Amino acid sequence: MSRKVRLTRMIGKTGDVAYDLSNLHFSDFRSPDGWRPEINAYRYDDRIEIWVDLAGVEKSEISVDVLPDRVRISGERKPPLPTRDASSQCRQVLTMEIESGRFGREIVLPVEIDRNRVTAKQENGLLWIVLPILSK
Repeated sequence: MSRKVRLTRMIGKTGDVAYDLSNLHFSDFRSPDGWRPEINAYRYDDRIEIWVDLAGVEKSEISVDVLPDRVRISGERKPPLPTRDASSQCRQVLTMEIESGRFGREIVLPVEIDRNRVTAKQENGLLWIVLPILSK
C-alpha cells in the first residue's frame, strides 16, 4: 500500500473522529473546586428556606454547616453509570451533562439564624433546609 493511500485513509479517519467529537454535547468544564448545585432561597418573616438540587446524591454524602450569617453545603455525587446487561454494550456517549464529584455552595444570609432550630430533609432529589431567624 502506498504512502499516499495510507495518508488519505488517516485523513479520512481523523475527519470521522473530529465529526464525532463535534456532535457531543458537554456542559461547562468543571472547576478544580467542584460543581455548584442549583438553589432556590426564600425569606419569610420567621425563617429562610433553601432548596438545593442534589438529585442522585446519597444523604450520607451531604454536609450542611450553618454559621450565624451563612450556610455551607458540600459533599460528593458519585458518577452515574449506565445500566449494563450482558446482551448489549454502550457504543457511544451522546451527551454528558450531569455533574459528579465534589460539590460546594455557600449562601450568605441577610439575617442572623437560630442555629439550634435548623432543620433539613432530603426528598425527591431536593435538600430542604429551614433556617429560623434569630429573634432578638
